[in-house]
Amino acid sequence: MTNKNGLILWEGVSAIDGVTPIVAIATGFDKPTKNEKLSKRGSKVIQVFYLLRDVPPHKAIKTGDDAAVCGDCKHRPALGGACYVVTFQAPLSVWKAYHRGSYAKWDGDASIFAGRFVRFGAWGDPAAVPVGTFDSIRAAANRVAAYTHQWQDDRFAGLRAWAMASADSAKEHARARLAGWRSFRVRREGEPLLPGERQCPAADEAPTAGRMDCERCGGCNGLITGAKRPSFSLVVHGRDKAKFTNTQTTEG
Repeated sequence: MTNKNGLILWEGVSAIDGVTPIVAIATGFDKPTKNEKLSKRGSKVIQVFYLLRDVPPHKAIKTGDDAAVCGDCKHRPALGGACYVVTFQAPLSVWKAYHRGSYAKWDGDASIFAGRFVRFGAWGDPAAVPVGTFDSIRAAANRVAAYTHQWQDDRFAGLRAWAMASADSAKEHARARLAGWRSFRVRREGEPLLPGERQCPAADEAPTAGRMDCERCGGCNGLITGAKRPSFSLVVHGRDKAKFTNTQTTEG
């Protein structure tokens, strides 16, 4: 039976390592999100997962095979990082559904994304698929959010147009800005915002008066609405957030 909540957007070899078979799957077509940070209205937010075709995500993070979809992200568990995604939950559920044959393949008609908020990275990095693969989806969507740790790799410079450079230090933020990216920086508790940064309004530490969900904000969209717009930052979160202090430094 076809699962109407998801679609296979792309299948092929990882653009990050050039070897590993991966799949990009979009979910949220039929079921409203329960994540109030994404949408307090409970909208049907489209979320894209980048998964290894042959290795379940909760095992990939232990073996290091997740590099095929996460690249050199410092938050990878195999590198001692503090990734907040619980891979044995949603990512594993999507991977299992894919292997059951539950998802149909996208026919290329981008109209199904019209007026929707699309989050290009529920798990994994959009750099894992060829740059340009999602151009029609971006054009059709009302708002998008995307982040990449591969911004220092020239192969993925095209993502700058619609994705944020994931930064883990003040120096990385500065390098990203000099390279023409807007950045999204994870910082330690008590660490101040940098010039040109704004507090992520969906984060727990955001002032109550200015707090809003990702769908309403729509600010993490690279250069879509202008290169001069501020970058964003939030305090590290997730069950392994304590690891961030040990693995990240302000030296970048």
